[in-house]
Amino acid sequence: MPRQYRGFTLVELLVTVTLIGIIAVIAVPNFSATIQKSKADTEISDLQRAFNYARLEAITRGVNTSIQPSIANAAWTTALNVVLTSDGTVLRVIPAMNTGATLDIPSSVTSISFNNLGGLTTPSSSLTITYSRGTNTRTLAICLNGRIVLNGVCNAT
Repeated sequence: MPRQYRGFTLVELLVTVTLIGIIAVIAVPNFSATIQKSKADTEISDLQRAFNYARLEAITRGVNTSIQPSIANAAWTTALNVVLTSDGTVLRVIPAMNTGATLDIPSSVTSISFNNLGGLTTPSSSLTITYSRGTNTRTLAICLNGRIVLNGVCNAT
């Protein structure tokens, strides 16, 4: 065969396609797990930012603010509203979490409120929220002083 007609043989092409297929079969599950972990990190960070926003608004405005599901008695994974406790003015709407996410919050907690000093007023004790998405679990602790701790616990002092 003349040198000008160089190219790949059928065997070389099949070997290359087979190797690419094997690598893809190995990589896709790991990539899916990485995507799920990234979604979990993003959603718990968004929730933490929402609580921090409500707390900072309470301090800035000098009034109590609350964060609660936008629909009464709805799950905490639905859209959330940050509201002024005194008159119910909605300051911000936090979008709902993606399907597959669950939040473990005591059923007695219908809203989480901060006072003008940034302290937690409702509920009257520190709160631990557990977020789950598949095998990914994160915790968010809201201390009585209003501090919001990701993957930690509230200190007694």
